[in-house]
Amino acid sequence: MSDEGQKASEAFVVISGVPAGNSGTGQLVAYLKSRGLRFIDPGHRLDKADDRSIFRELVFWLKEGPRWLLFFFRLWMLKRAGKKVLLLHPQDVGFSATLRIIKVMRGNCWIYLLDSSFFCIRSYNYMPTEMSACVRCLSDTTQNAAKVYGCAPFPRQTFSALSFVRKLEQLARAGKVRFLAQNKHQASLAEKQFGRQVPVVGLWTAELERSLIAETAAAAEPTRAETRWDIVFHGNDILAKGSRWALAVAHHAPELTFLFPFDRPSDIGAIPENCDFVKMNWITGLKDAVCRCKVALSPSLWSAPIEGALIKNIKFAPVTAAAKNSTSFSAEVPEDVVLHLSDQPEEAARQLVEILSSEKIVETESKAKWLTFFVSQNRNFIENIKAELNRRNTESGTG
Repeated sequence: MSDEGQKASEAFVVISGVPAGNSGTGQLVAYLKSRGLRFIDPGHRLDKADDRSIFRELVFWLKEGPRWLLFFFRLWMLKRAGKKVLLLHPQDVGFSATLRIIKVMRGNCWIYLLDSSFFCIRSYNYMPTEMSACVRCLSDTTQNAAKVYGCAPFPRQTFSALSFVRKLEQLARAGKVRFLAQNKHQASLAEKQFGRQVPVVGLWTAELERSLIAETAAAAEPTRAETRWDIVFHGNDILAKGSRWALAVAHHAPELTFLFPFDRPSDIGAIPENCDFVKMNWITGLKDAVCRCKVALSPSLWSAPIEGALIKNIKFAPVTAAAKNSTSFSAEVPEDVVLHLSDQPEEAARQLVEILSSEKIVETESKAKWLTFFVSQNRNFIENIKAELNRRNTESGTG
């Protein structure tokens, strides 16, 4: 264990509903574990699912009850020892369990914001068919708009999600739980929701370490893509990440070729002839496609945190573009590093055609300077977290 990891592990314990893996949160967990941070496993979610019968509920408690009792006993011991808890991804810890953890820790609990579940039951605060982030429920703990529009909890459809936002807001205003944000816009939303300051600590993951630090000329060459596309959409087929928005852009730019790195969606009828759907990941062709394309596109139509796809585009693509979105992290990146396209697909298509016809590019020097700044601000985020947790001790007179 490194000195940094040892010191950080003494400061707080991490509770995550997501294990180390290839997802965005999984990459974060992998990095935290690589730095020696201590984790305690809460087990399967306590929330009652909509489709769980009384019999299945009884079986669940017979199987999981002892594990949860042991977990809360360990949590109580941590509290007695003066330890602090950092929560990741409340949806997979379980909304009910998250609220119980906060109450047990009595002010020594922080939530590191990974998505918008602190005010939006969808977690991705995006309304299908709209062109930008939805903040209708921000500062409205009754979730009235969610009821009007029929929003369903995501990614976990549980009864507890419906009351989680309201109860979390009450606990936050009572000083029982605090929050840490990845970027300025995310912090601003959280401050509007909870009425208290939310520090920005940044983000660093195993994937960012590999892509921005460990990448060398001697690194293994990725699989080469068979085709060179004009525009490469870098992301999953998630509406909030702009996959269907990008498809609409392609419809309005028939002279440009587009790559979508996933299977053709079954719910789409006519697909423009200039679109290719080729399932691939960063290693099996996507990195090469991003390097060889003319523009890499990561629209982010929700109030996105720092997305690895956008950062890798900035490093490897000739030009990086995103949709204009005042609440996204991309809005914090200068125009000479990321092109901010109109959120209207027809106008964005016109802009892309104009950019490529004029051979407009983002200055390499600007990108390099911004990446250096990004690394300097984010690579030490574990120490940033520790500093914020220690600041709480100083303020309360307990440290």
